[in-house]
Amino acid sequence: MDRRHFLIGSAAGLLSAHPLMSAVAKSNQTWSANPAPIPAKIQEIYPTVHKGRLYVAGGIANKFGVPYFSDACYSFNPDSNQWREEAELPKAMHHATLVSNGERLFLLGGFHGGYSHIWRMQDAVYELLEDGWKQIDSLPKPLAEGVLACAPDGAIHWVTGQSPLGDANNSRSDHREVTDHYRWLPDSQEWQTLPPIPTPRNSATGGWLGEQLIVSGGRTSEGNLSNTEIYDLGTGQWREAAPLPLPQAGSASVVVDDGLIVFGGEIFIPQAKVFKEVWRYSLSQDSWTSLPDMLTPRHGLGAGRFGKDIYVIGGATGPSGNGTSNTNERFTL
Repeated sequence: MDRRHFLIGSAAGLLSAHPLMSAVAKSNQTWSANPAPIPAKIQEIYPTVHKGRLYVAGGIANKFGVPYFSDACYSFNPDSNQWREEAELPKAMHHATLVSNGERLFLLGGFHGGYSHIWRMQDAVYELLEDGWKQIDSLPKPLAEGVLACAPDGAIHWVTGQSPLGDANNSRSDHREVTDHYRWLPDSQEWQTLPPIPTPRNSATGGWLGEQLIVSGGRTSEGNLSNTEIYDLGTGQWREAAPLPLPQAGSASVVVDDGLIVFGGEIFIPQAKVFKEVWRYSLSQDSWTSLPDMLTPRHGLGAGRFGKDIYVIGGATGPSGNGTSNTNERFTL
């Protein structure tokens, strides 16, 4: 049973070409469980860092063992180790994705609806303004569970994820993975279609490193993927990169100086479990190395980086909807 069905009612061996390098890297990394927990237990979140704070909005929350869709928005200040409640969302939603261009904060896509239509995908683009969240634009079509990131030129890119097959838009079977790649200009609210990503998937992770957009992991209905693909802003082309050492989906990631760090995730075939593994991708070496395991393995989680400190928040400690958490742990580079 996957987490989607739960809400309505193998792994490959570790690959490391440089074991000594990996061991040295591990010795310089530390985990801490001291950061303040999120005010609510929540999973299926796509947070972002904006103006010195880590924002999280919507998601699948849990109170007294009962899951519900959240309209809450919180932000975390790493300096004071405190959370602050922000303006409520216009409606409860989950898998909606936050992104910042440095000056403005946006929330795109995801799902909303009651228990008869919990997988109703939306196309709304919201912005957090002085008087709260307001819809300012629409996606080219309903989208969810993709990779959303701000490019060096200030444009917002949406890559892959899921979209409705046709007119139906209520249940999970109404959707499929897509290879879509869109570029959005917030000031002019112009959408452009760019070369599609080679591998369709949902629940992947990634981000921009300079002029390279790295997308890794994810899944389809047939199972998890380890594919890593990179879009070059200069050439406008995608290329294949070294695959994740394990096929992980529902992971979180942050961009670092020479690549990407990926945290956690889940898998259902051949065995349902949550990942503890943390991987670091080097763009210059096109290789992955292992970092110290997460203190609390989770999927459907989020992450944000502040200098050498990475805060890994929320998610679920068990596969599907099990173990929704308010955990906040710090990983120091």
